[in-house]
Amino acid sequence: MKSLCVVVPKKKAEPVRQKLMSKGLLKKELQIRSDSHNVYLPITQRVDLCYPVETMNFQETKEQIKDYRLLVDLPDDLRRYLPSSYDVLGSIAIVKISDEVLTHASKIGKAIIAAQKAVSTVCIDVGVTDEFRTRGVKVVAGEKDLETVHKEYGLVFKMDVSKVFFSPRLATERETVANQVCPDETVIDMFAGVGPFSIMIAKTRAPRIVYAIDSNPDAIRYLEENIELNKVKTVKPVLGDARERIGDLEAADRIIMNLPHSANDFLPDAIRALKPGGTIHFYEIMEDTELDNRMDEMRSLAVKEGRVMKLLARRNVKSYSPSLNFYAFDLSFL
Repeated sequence: MKSLCVVVPKKKAEPVRQKLMSKGLLKKELQIRSDSHNVYLPITQRVDLCYPVETMNFQETKEQIKDYRLLVDLPDDLRRYLPSSYDVLGSIAIVKISDEVLTHASKIGKAIIAAQKAVSTVCIDVGVTDEFRTRGVKVVAGEKDLETVHKEYGLVFKMDVSKVFFSPRLATERETVANQVCPDETVIDMFAGVGPFSIMIAKTRAPRIVYAIDSNPDAIRYLEENIELNKVKTVKPVLGDARERIGDLEAADRIIMNLPHSANDFLPDAIRALKPGGTIHFYEIMEDTELDNRMDEMRSLAVKEGRVMKLLARRNVKSYSPSLNFYAFDLSFL
């Protein structure tokens, strides 16, 4: 296959290759060529790097290296600190990096871009930053644009990863919940974000209405865009604190509470907003030893609200840390 390429002396090739990757200009689907003097780097467009640009024939890459760790140039004693996984949202990868290899973040980012054809930006996760519990991110490789479009089960979600929170690791959980929704249900998504639960339910099931609440104006703005992008008509965005806004809505057949660090604070309001026999999908991060106590506490809370709670299902959705897990509870309140 013919392609433009940058002709670089062998001793200079690696820095130029990394620069092209960081700018998204290297054609990853073509094999790099070389001879005794030069390396020929296939590029997507003409670029001025003070090296000649020519047109040559290249072979297509037969097999791409998927494990970025094989591409990172690090001292052997540090390789054990390389993160084993990261989140990919559209064209953006978000990775948590330990202090031991933080000074090598740029190398790690460039290696991820090299290993993942769809990724053009790599950010490090610097933790929760504000009242909306968004992820603090810092670009360490690639393009600076933090807006992307993420695809999941045939749906598309536009977002700025620095302004809203989205976890691609909950895709299966979102499908599990959506599959429980019956036709003509009234659903309340108390912490809707950009709409992954709400839009999947509206698109794949037949609810009467899905009220999608969020206190983050940026999340609501992207939610409104995503409603249009996915062509759904039964999702109604609601801006504000879920405790304050849920009382203004009609009673729900089903309520989703995906706020794992503090959903318990909102549970009394959710119970009051739920029809008798309705279901709450409750999420919390906790240790395994806390499960029985949490169940007892929720049953006692239900009694205070004049209801009886029944556990329909419990799922260990994912590991959160060495001692904590992310749990899903499907709860019925009679």
